[in-house]
Amino acid sequence: MSTPDPTPDPQAPQAQSPGPAAYPPPPYPPQVPYPPPYGYYTPPPPVNGMSIAALVLGIVGACNPVGVLGLIFGMIAKRQIAERGEGGDGFATTGIVLGWIGVASIVFWILYVIFWVTTVGTIVDHIDDLPTSDPTDWDYSVVLTLLGAA
Repeated sequence: MSTPDPTPDPQAPQAQSPGPAAYPPPPYPPQVPYPPPYGYYTPPPPVNGMSIAALVLGIVGACNPVGVLGLIFGMIAKRQIAERGEGGDGFATTGIVLGWIGVASIVFWILYVIFWVTTVGTIVDHIDDLPTSDPTDWDYSVVLTLLGAA
């Protein structure tokens, strides 16, 4: 019995496996963006005017009612920047944040004034209940009674 020869016959037809699909080359090479020549630069996009107004109003109105305008102008500027592709997104964001701080300070001051008006009103309503006309004779229980705590 003979052993088969491991070398294939060069004359015999061989089955070829399909290779990767050949794609035609692109019609032209991709363009490489070149930097501008020395001394030239690409100008930045223009800054949105509403974002600058939002920043200024946010800074000025951080602790007063003008801060609400910084919040409003900042929101308008954000929308305009997204639509037009302008710069100034950071200015608008700062105006919005400072506007919210202004809103929080307005709420704080309103609550502060309400607290003091009610406290003084309570004391004035009970001014006739004082034991003597000399305030140096008062003790803490009288003051707590006036404030409604005791």
